[in-house]
Amino acid sequence: MEQYKQDHFGHAVMPQANHDEQALEDHFLAMRAWTNRNIDPLDRRLLDEVIVPEIEKETGTRPTSSRQVRQKLEAHPLHQYWLTLSLHYQDRIWYGLDAAIDRQYDALSEKVAAQVASPKGTLRLNPDLEIPRYIAAFDHHRMPGSYVVDTSDFDFRAGALYDRFASTYLRNLNGGWKNDGRGHTLASHVRDFYPDFQPRRILDMGCSVGHSTLAIAEAFPDAEIYAVDVGAPMLRYAHARAEAMGVPVHFSQQDAEHTDFEDGFFDLVCSSAVLHETSAKGMRGVFAESHRLLRQGGVMCHVDVPPRHEHLSLWDQMRCDFESHYNNEPFMTSLARTDWTKVALDAGFEAEAIKVGYRKGTTCLKPDRDDFFTEGHPEGRAMIGSWYACSAVR
Repeated sequence: MEQYKQDHFGHAVMPQANHDEQALEDHFLAMRAWTNRNIDPLDRRLLDEVIVPEIEKETGTRPTSSRQVRQKLEAHPLHQYWLTLSLHYQDRIWYGLDAAIDRQYDALSEKVAAQVASPKGTLRLNPDLEIPRYIAAFDHHRMPGSYVVDTSDFDFRAGALYDRFASTYLRNLNGGWKNDGRGHTLASHVRDFYPDFQPRRILDMGCSVGHSTLAIAEAFPDAEIYAVDVGAPMLRYAHARAEAMGVPVHFSQQDAEHTDFEDGFFDLVCSSAVLHETSAKGMRGVFAESHRLLRQGGVMCHVDVPPRHEHLSLWDQMRCDFESHYNNEPFMTSLARTDWTKVALDAGFEAEAIKVGYRKGTTCLKPDRDDFFTEGHPEGRAMIGSWYACSAVR
């Protein structure tokens, strides 16, 4: 009930929820929690105790990959029920937030305009930018319009929708309304492995609304911060959000695979939770561009979702595949099978300079070597609460 008493939630341009809107959010978040707590274990048992023995009996071989069980699992009513619930609560949260933004769009427009009237940072848009197909072809996370639908020269709707959804969906698991846990985790990884590193210019690739960007800026207060994304409405909102929070950032609308910055312009090039929304070719392009943009001695660091198929049980593999097949994140399951070290090597980094492994999530700067590890969960569970990181020195 405490949220209903708040006069204002988050920063100055964050969309607000009235009583009924907040109640709707809470209802579907409760549905999500109930599904995770009650139906997930049943679906896991269905796979382990029914589907796997059936396949083993039919083929004489115990399945080891989610690809081998998907067809039979998805034909079962219990799994179909799990799928329906998982999609329903997420869609309903999106639709509810979309309606809430409609209600207050004029007021939000005034707030956004006020924040960028005398900016400390900059915003550079490119209406002729060709959006990569892996972004243009999908409504990622089932978000209506995804990141790039742009209806006017002042459209910030996608950014407002994404910001509020992220703070709602994850609650306080990733830094509360700031949703900046990935950025703090990335900065902690850099501070841990490169303690004397003092970057002067930093580039955040695929910045969305700047959740991680501002955490990275906080960790390196003397650095000049640049951030790129392909979505113009995301960047308009990110610019206003950063100004509202008092952090100067130079935002620009660019494809992270092909930026217009000079060779060796940056000391640190990074991204957080971006790679799984690209493609095999796109990921390689991001790593190659990171290598080009770094000065000699500069650092690349990319942090993303933790599932690694070689460390997962069958059900957890399937749960990762769900994101690709149903949640409009088609590269998720392929990323979980990708050798990040090889991608970094192919981009030009030396083997001894590359570090790849899990990093425990944190919501503050915490450069602790004990938070970095390479082994998965002993029971094959997804490493929820951690992120997968790859860093390398140019």
